Amino acid sequence: TMSQKELHRLEVIQKIRDRRLSIIQAAELLDLSRSQVHRLLRDYDRFGEAGLVSKKRSRPSNRRHSEDFRNAALDLIR
Repeated sequence: TMSQKELHRLEVIQKIRDRRLSIIQAAELLDLSRSQVHRLLRDYDRFGEAGLVSKKRSRPSNRRHSEDFRNAALDLIR
C-alpha cells in the first residue's frame, strides 16, 4: 500500500510522463530538488509504482538500541 505522500508523487510523476508538467514544476510541487525528481523518474521507469514506495518501510531504525539496553533502561525507570 502507498501513503498519501507516495500517491501524490505518483500523480506528479505520471503528469511528467504525459508531458503535462516539467521537471522543475514537479520539483516545486513535491518540494524536492531536480535531481531527486530525476531519481524518482528513474525508479518509476525501472520498478513502476513500487519504485515510489519508501524503501525504509517495515525496517528497524538505524538508531534503534538493543533489547538488553531497552530492558535495562526500563528497569531503572521502574
